[in-house]
Amino acid sequence: MLSRGRFLSGVYLLIFCCFVFSGLGQVPKIGFVNSQQVLYGTAEGKKGLAELEQFMTTQREAFEAKNAELAKLQEEYMTKQRSLDATALASTERTIQEKEVELRRFREDAQADFTARQNQVLQGISGKIQVLIQEYAQENSFDAIFMRDQNQIYVAPSLDVTEAIIEVYNQRYPGQQAAAAAPAGN
Repeated sequence: MLSRGRFLSGVYLLIFCCFVFSGLGQVPKIGFVNSQQVLYGTAEGKKGLAELEQFMTTQREAFEAKNAELAKLQEEYMTKQRSLDATALASTERTIQEKEVELRRFREDAQADFTARQNQVLQGISGKIQVLIQEYAQENSFDAIFMRDQNQIYVAPSLDVTEAIIEVYNQRYPGQQAAAAAPAGN
């Protein structure tokens, strides 16, 4: 509901602007930016997403190794359960429980670390994008630039300035672009 409300507010603002500017003999110049496409389209965004993917791959492999170790322990327990004395059974059960807790904590920590890294990437790029959009709007005489979302059923391609924002971003931050290209060459 909240996003629909924001969308309707944007539409009302656009209509209001049209009435105000039409009274002055001007047609408002508006644009739309697909923020997700900007994230995936900039060199810095690609680099950040590749690093996140590498982190998740490493964490997944470590999780699978820990899970395999736990499964092996559980299998050994099931196989030797009848031949072990009470002390050995209790010790093995305790070890299995500790491994289960360790595995759960590892998964939770990995997810929290991934979320923190993802937020860091998004916040770093988001701040830069906001500044670039404001500058781009002023330099190109836009009255308003809106973020694209699922509520806009159709936006004319001529109003989409996403590619221009990506181009300006990559020109403004060439160091990130070079760093993003380096791992691809390996």
